[in-house]
Amino acid sequence: MLSLLRDSIKGRMIVILLLSSIVPVSLLGGVSYYSFHSFMENKLKSGVQENLEKELIGLDNILKNLNFAAQQLALDKSITTRVQHYMVSDDQIERKDILLGVLDRMSLINYSSPFAGIIALLDAKTNQPFMQSYPTQSVIHITQHPLLLEANGVMYFAPHQSTDKYNEDHTQVFSLARKVSDYETNTSFYVYVESNFNTLQRLFNNVQYGETVKHLLLDKNDRIVYSEDPAHFPMQAKFKLHDSKSSIRDLRFITASEQGWKLAVVMKGDAFQNEVNSWFGKYVTVGMFSLLLSLLLAYICWRTIYRPLHVFRREIEGVGDDLAHRPKKWLRLREFDEVLGRFYAMKDRVFDLLKEIERREKAKSNVEVEKLKHQINPHFIHNTLNTVQVIAKMNKQNEIVRLITHFTRILHYNLGKEGTHVRVQEEVDNLNDYLALQNIRYSHQFDVRMDINPSTLNEMIPRFVLQPLVENAIYHGFRNRDGMIKVSIDPHPDGGIVMCVADNGEGMPPDRLQSLLEDKSAGGRSVGMGIGLSFVHRLIQAYYGESSGLRIESELGRGTSITILILKGMGGDSYDSGDSGR
Repeated sequence: MLSLLRDSIKGRMIVILLLSSIVPVSLLGGVSYYSFHSFMENKLKSGVQENLEKELIGLDNILKNLNFAAQQLALDKSITTRVQHYMVSDDQIERKDILLGVLDRMSLINYSSPFAGIIALLDAKTNQPFMQSYPTQSVIHITQHPLLLEANGVMYFAPHQSTDKYNEDHTQVFSLARKVSDYETNTSFYVYVESNFNTLQRLFNNVQYGETVKHLLLDKNDRIVYSEDPAHFPMQAKFKLHDSKSSIRDLRFITASEQGWKLAVVMKGDAFQNEVNSWFGKYVTVGMFSLLLSLLLAYICWRTIYRPLHVFRREIEGVGDDLAHRPKKWLRLREFDEVLGRFYAMKDRVFDLLKEIERREKAKSNVEVEKLKHQINPHFIHNTLNTVQVIAKMNKQNEIVRLITHFTRILHYNLGKEGTHVRVQEEVDNLNDYLALQNIRYSHQFDVRMDINPSTLNEMIPRFVLQPLVENAIYHGFRNRDGMIKVSIDPHPDGGIVMCVADNGEGMPPDRLQSLLEDKSAGGRSVGMGIGLSFVHRLIQAYYGESSGLRIESELGRGTSITILILKGMGGDSYDSGDSGR
């Protein structure tokens, strides 16, 4: 399946169009999701935090209002003196007058304080109320109330059940207690003030941004003194803003007052997650629609492009099948019809050229046949030389006999039709014939030393490559003076043969070295048998690649070294002994 998508235009078009749809939608969706998630989260968190700070300010105002109400009794010397006198007096009439006066003051405080509810004076020893604005329980155990804060002799209590005698609904209220002591009369009492019944309900908003929240009140040590979710956040437990050990994943917010106590809210975040899920569902719907639309567009593009390409393929196959008279097909699409028209014109031109080439090749073949008829038959040359050799023997001309013998073998080797490649042994034998012929032709002597590795004698090499190197050394290295030529043939470590012809002749300047292999200039022109070094170099590279060929090193006055490098394992051809015969 992957290969079909990768190796066909149809598959690639589908992939490209899908990617052109999926990638932008994915990128846009990712950015949108991140932005939406960040916006919703920041909006939710900042909104909840803002509401929490407002509730903290409201609670702080409530506590200040209750404290102000308590101060009107506890800090009024006339009131505290009368209350202390009430506690030690036995005169019932006097006690009644004091009680009525204090109750009138409590009523005034209740009227002027919007958050004050029950106001009571408690005996510090027995915690029994002896004066109260509303009927209360017979004993008020303030030490059992959850302590939120104690500062400046005032104890502020977190929400607890009201001490109202008729509180059947178990309504919870805030409260505080301020102690007043008199050392002269040895009396002490508490000014106890509760908030009214609806204070807690108006203060805490339990639904924020469509999400249910739970409020917690913490003391200075972060211990819970009020909890709307005691199952998960029990009283006196230590509250942590980030609890990795908790099995419940929730959102927690906290804010602190100037006195050190704190207000916290906890929410599950379901409303936020529901908003995210709703947006994600819409995004998936749009993404699937985009994907289906891309598939439809891919099919339309495939029909628009692939059908003309199919016609092109059939037309090209028709050219390969030599269907010169195949009827022309038109697609009725301007761009494709223009290309088809040029293709048909090119096809007609190609077939015309093929006919012309065929005609010319036939004419050329006829000329070559006619040319061969006028060439001298090599057998006629051999027969004539044999006749001369017989006459020389009859006249006892031994030098002429030897010369013709060597020349005949060289001629037979050079004109041989047994193959393009021969064994090294055959090349060396031909070289020996050539050297013997040269010794007869010229009066001066040249010393040729052979160093042939026996393991190379049966290796196959191109015919007639070693003799031109020796011939070049004789003609260009020594001119008319004697010298020494060393011929060595060794196997190459990487597979192949290295043949080297070195002389101690005149040498040549560096600017002539490369010209010997590149063209037929004065330094590279052929001599003797008519085969130049450039021909040998091109022949070697034609069979064995550019890594093989001739390497020439020379120094004026010290001689020249020519190396034939044949690397059979480096991309060149290999030949067996069946390619040659003699």
